This record gives sequence, C-alpha cells and structure tokens, in this order.
Amino acid sequence: MIDPANAASPLSSAEQLRYARHLSLPEIGLDGQRRLRQASVLVIGAGGLGTPALLYLAAAGVGRLGIIDPDRVELSNLQRQILYSTDACGSPKVEVARDRLLALNPHLQIDVYPAAFTLANAAPLIADYDLIIEGSDQFATKYLVNDACVLAGKPYIGASIRAFSGMLAVYAAPEGPCYRCLFPEMPAPETVPSCAQAGVLGTVPGLFGILQAHETLKLILGIGEPLIGALLKIDLLTMRFQKLRLPRDPGCPGCGASSTRHTLSESAAVCATPARHTEADLPWLSVAASQQRPALRWVDVRTTAEFTAGHVPGAIHAPLDQIEDWAGSVGPHDELLLYCWQGGRTVQAYHRLPGTLQGQVSLLQGGYEVWLNRQG
Repeated sequence: MIDPANAASPLSSAEQLRYARHLSLPEIGLDGQRRLRQASVLVIGAGGLGTPALLYLAAAGVGRLGIIDPDRVELSNLQRQILYSTDACGSPKVEVARDRLLALNPHLQIDVYPAAFTLANAAPLIADYDLIIEGSDQFATKYLVNDACVLAGKPYIGASIRAFSGMLAVYAAPEGPCYRCLFPEMPAPETVPSCAQAGVLGTVPGLFGILQAHETLKLILGIGEPLIGALLKIDLLTMRFQKLRLPRDPGCPGCGASSTRHTLSESAAVCATPARHTEADLPWLSVAASQQRPALRWVDVRTTAEFTAGHVPGAIHAPLDQIEDWAGSVGPHDELLLYCWQGGRTVQAYHRLPGTLQGQVSLLQGGYEVWLNRQG
C-alpha cells in the first residue's frame, strides 16, 4: 500500500523536474500532483486499451497502479499494444508491463495479478483501489466489472472498440448511470464478433486508452467535466465525435431502485473464457495431428479480407455467413478440417453444419494463428 506520509511529503527535485509541466498548470499544481501520487488505479486488461492508459497514468505520477491480465505477450498483440516489444513474446503481460512502467517512472508502486478478473477476485480487487479502468475484450468481464463497481460504489472508466470506432463513458452509480443503464443484459457471445474477427486499426484502442487515462486523471484531480451521464462515440474514419446524453435508468437491473443485485452472482460472471469456444466434446485436431491426415480438406471460415491476406495453402474458402449454403457441395466421403483465426468462429461454423455432416468434420485447435506460428 502507499505510505500516506510519503504520499503527502514534498516533491523531490527529480519529481519537480519530471512533473514540471503539471506543476505550472493552475488546475494541477503541487496539491494536484500530490493527489495523483496518493491515488490508486486498477487497470483490468493489459491489452489495446489498458497499455496506453497505463503508460499515461504512470507518466502522470499516479502513485499506485494495479494490473490484472492472465495472458502472455503474443506477436499479434504488437500491432496495437505498444507497451510490449518483440522480444517480450511469450512473457506474462503484467510482468512486462510492470518492468516497462517502472523504467518510465521509478517513483510508482505497481502491483500485478497474472490472472483473469473473475467472480472469485472481483470484490477484493475493486475494494483495494480508488478508480478502475475497464479494458477487457470480453462482454462478460465488462458486466462483472460493472456489477462489482456498483456494489462497491466506485466509479470506473469503460471503453469499447471495434474496427475504426469506439465509445467511452465514466460509469459512476449511484450518482450516474452504470453500464447496465446502457446495455441491461449481456448479449449472446456468438452474436458479438471478437477483435480477431472484426479487426481493429491499432490507433483506435490507442486513442481510447489515452482517453480512459485522461478521464481518470480528471476524476483524481477534480477538474473539468468527467464523462458521467454522457457517452462519447468516435468514428475515426470520418473523425466524427458525438457526445450523447446517458441518463441513469431508474429501472436499471444493475443500479436501479428495484435492482436485486446485492451480491455478485455466477450469472453476472460467466467470463473467464468464451463459453462455446472451448467445448471439450468437439472434434478438435491439433496442427501436428492434421499433418498426419493428408486426405483432409482444409476449410477457412474467415472473411474474404482475412483469407486474401493469407491462408493455409490449398484451403477452401467458406465464410461463416455462407457456411450453410457451402455445405451442400460437400461430398459424402469428404473429410473436412475447419479453421478460423483462433477457434471461435470454427465452433460457430461447426454448429451451423447439418448434423449428418458433422461426423466428417474436425476443428483446428488454436486456428490459423497456431498454424502460422508453426511455420516460423
């Protein structure tokens, strides 16, 4: 924990030099910089949103940062997660992030949690920090963060991105709206495309992560107009910015007067993994095992853009949204191996095939990403 005496102590000469541009702002000054040093922020997800937010919070001198993420750095992260480097691939994200942030600003306390944000750890983690930044890429995690913050009475800064656009708000129940005021219930996982499926330009999460850090600093410093009761939507292809009113819903299932959510529940936290993407009873086949079956017809269910950019040599292209029509061309003795980028759409494609055909189908474990890694 931050030592209160140290947090309130005078700034050292090194800190005065480091934060000189803050100290010259009347809205910040010495008192504001001390508030930043006394503050604690938990960042949930050290990915496209979390990493730029962490960089700017660390640079600004927020005294204590918590980082929770179960993943290791992958090559496909580096297009947008600029906190990491190529030689960090394979290392736990939280450990790499801590080392990079301390190299940027050694005056900080950084606590890392190499785990998923789940029902088991949500309440104690939220209780241990002043503010929370939600930077996950799973809808169920977003709902768990929201419900935990509502129960704890703590504001958090949430963002969602896709392709070339995104949205941002400060969810601050009970005074302001919560995430469920905007989206009362979690959508079915199969209806929501992942970043791997929809794609994202690397600068998009960069901008929204910086805006999350910006709103966090405003809340700590008590300056400006935080995005409480407002939703900022940005289309970065057209550079169209919209600030929409986001009122609190009195009948909200999360923070409304009639809400029955007095404790976190399993239904709010089905989040650690996509439910249908790891079904053990499906006919998964590893890349190594697939190479022992030369009769397999590889079937790529990704989009045309993804297929054009690169695919397994000789693969058939049958996009997910056309898989039912394509199934009619499959012969009775064909052996098929479906694949997408990581496996999620492969599961969807399998369930869309006629039951009589499923016995001829295998699913590539890990998807095209794993196949690519083995080629290197």
